[in-house]
Amino acid sequence: MTTSMKVVDAARGHLLADGVVPDRLARRVRGDVLQSWKRSLMSGAELANPTLTFKGEHHARAALRLAADPVLTRLATELSGLDAGVLLCDHEAVVVRRWASDAGILPMMDRIHSDVGFCISEETIGTNGVGSVIESGQAIQISGPEHLAEALQGFTCVGVPVHHPITRRLEGVITMNCRATSGNPLLTPLMTSTAQEVESRLLAQATTSERLLLDEYLVAIGSRRAPVAAVGQDIFIAGPKVTDLLEGVDRAALWEYVRAVAMGASDGAAARGAGVAVESERFRIARCKPVERDGRIIGAIVELEVDRPAPTTSRRPAPTATPKSTSPLPGKSAALLSVVSHATRLAATGVPVLIEGEAGVGKLALARAVLASTDAAPERTAVVDAAAGWIEDPSRFVSLLRRELELEPQAVVLRHLEALTPEAAAATSALLESLEERPGAPRVVATLTTNGVPAAGLRRLIDTVGVGRVTLPPLRDRAEDVAPTAIALLERHRGGRPLHFASATLRCLMRAPWPGNVRQMDALVRGLASTVIGPVIGPDALPLDLQGNARKRDLSAIEELELGAILSALRQHNGNKVAAAAAIGISRSTLYRKLQAYRLDPDKQYF
Repeated sequence: MTTSMKVVDAARGHLLADGVVPDRLARRVRGDVLQSWKRSLMSGAELANPTLTFKGEHHARAALRLAADPVLTRLATELSGLDAGVLLCDHEAVVVRRWASDAGILPMMDRIHSDVGFCISEETIGTNGVGSVIESGQAIQISGPEHLAEALQGFTCVGVPVHHPITRRLEGVITMNCRATSGNPLLTPLMTSTAQEVESRLLAQATTSERLLLDEYLVAIGSRRAPVAAVGQDIFIAGPKVTDLLEGVDRAALWEYVRAVAMGASDGAAARGAGVAVESERFRIARCKPVERDGRIIGAIVELEVDRPAPTTSRRPAPTATPKSTSPLPGKSAALLSVVSHATRLAATGVPVLIEGEAGVGKLALARAVLASTDAAPERTAVVDAAAGWIEDPSRFVSLLRRELELEPQAVVLRHLEALTPEAAAATSALLESLEERPGAPRVVATLTTNGVPAAGLRRLIDTVGVGRVTLPPLRDRAEDVAPTAIALLERHRGGRPLHFASATLRCLMRAPWPGNVRQMDALVRGLASTVIGPVIGPDALPLDLQGNARKRDLSAIEELELGAILSALRQHNGNKVAAAAAIGISRSTLYRKLQAYRLDPDKQYF
C-alpha cells in the first residue's frame, strides 16, 4: 500500500471508530471521497458485512442496454487479461449487465454479489464506483481504502455517469473494476470516452417525439437571436446559458406552464393553472411555439426574453422529418457520429447548413452524404467551388451560381466560402436570400475552411447559409477514426490487389498528428498502394517521420490504454504538457517520467 493510501486508510479508521476524521488526515483525503464517506454513514450503509439487495432486472431501461452492449462488449475484450470487469448499472444503481471473464477478478466480484440484478448503492454498501457516481453526478475513481466497506478494499472502481443526450437525465453508470493495485488516474478519461460513445448511440436511437422536438430546437437556435429551450413532459433541451438562466425552475412545473400557453391559454391563466411561477427578474417567457405529433402537443419551443426583444419570425419555415441514417466518413468515434447525426437532422428540416472544419477534413463528403439522406438526387445537386483554380475573378463565382440556380437544382453545395471577396460574398448572400420566397427553392449546404478567422466581409453570408452549423473535428482529435479511414482509403486505391496494413503500421498512423487530415492520409495511402511490393504494408514503407511513431517498446494492454490517454490529452492541448497533465490528473513531472518510460523524448513534438 502506498504512503498516500496508508494515510487514507488511517483516516477511514478514525471515521469508523470516532465518527470524525482529524483535520491533519482529512486534508490528505480527496474531497469527493470524504463527502461520499459522510453520505454513506448518514444513510446507514452496512460496512462490516455488506449484503447487496437483489432487485431483479425489471429496473433496467432497454434503450440503455441496447446502446451500451456493443460498446462495453468491445471494451471488455480490450481489457481481457487485465483482471478487470465491467458493469452497466441503471439510474438506481442496479446492475444491468456484467462483463468479467478473467479468472482473477470474477471470484472477487462474485464474493460481493457484484452481478446482474443486485443494487450497489451508497446507502447499501457505502462509497463505491456505482452509487457514489449517482450521488455526486460525476465520474469518480475509488481505490482500496477509499472504499468504506472492508469487502471492497481489494478493488479499484472507476465509474462514469451516462446521461440521455436529449433529456440530460441520468440513464445509468458504467463502472470498471480491477485490483486495487491497478488503479491509475488515466483510467478515468478512458471510461469517460466510453460513456460518451454510449450517449452518442442513445442519441441515434432516440424516440420520434424526442427527435421531432430536437429538430425544432436546432432550427430555433439557428434562426433566432433570443435564448430558446425545448420543453416536453420528460424532455428539456437547452444550451448552458439557458440552463443556468432557468436554474431553480422546476422542470415539471415549467412543462405544465408551457403546455397551457401552447394550447392557447393566456400567460396569466397558464401560470395560475400550473400553480407556480416560472419567471423571475432575470427573464420572462416571451412566446411558446407548440410542437405536435399526430395532432397532440408533445412539447414546445420556449423563447425567453432577457435584456432585449426577440425576433418574431424565423428565416424559413421548416418541415420536420425523421432523417435517414448515414455514415459519410469512415470511423465510429463519438465525435464523428455526433456530427453526422446533427448534420443529418439539420438537413432534414430544410434549413441552410454550414459545415466548418480544417482543410482536408472531409467537409464535401459530409455535405454530399447529408444531402443524400434527404430527397436531393446527386444528378440534380450543383456543386460550386469558390476556390476553383479557373475562377480568377470572384465575381465569376456569383455568375456561375446564378446560372446553376436557373437550372432549378434540388440542392446546391457552395464550397470554400473563405475564398470569396467581401463583394462576392455580399452578392452571393443577396442571391441566396432571394430564394427564400421562391417555391421549391433548393436545399443549400456550404463549407467553410476554418484554419484562419474569416474576413469580416463574410459575416452576412455565413449568417445566411449558417442557420444550421456543424463543425467537423480534425482527424487528430478522432484517433479511433484513423485506422478505419486508412483501411477504407486503401480499399479505394489498392486496385484489387490483396493489400493490407500490418498492425504496427496502423499504430504508427494512429500516433501521427495528420495536420492535413483525411486529404493528407489519402495522398499517403495512394502512394503506398502504388509503390509497396507484396501484400503487407509494414512500418518501414512509411515516411521517416511516421516511422518514428513505431519506435516504442512492446506494451502491455494496460500500458497501451495509459499511453493512449496521454497521447490523446497532448493532442487535445496541442502538445502543451502542463495542460495535458492537468487534464488527466497527473503532475507534469509524472507525465515526463511516463513519456520517458515509453521511450519517447518528452521534449520532442510528436503531436
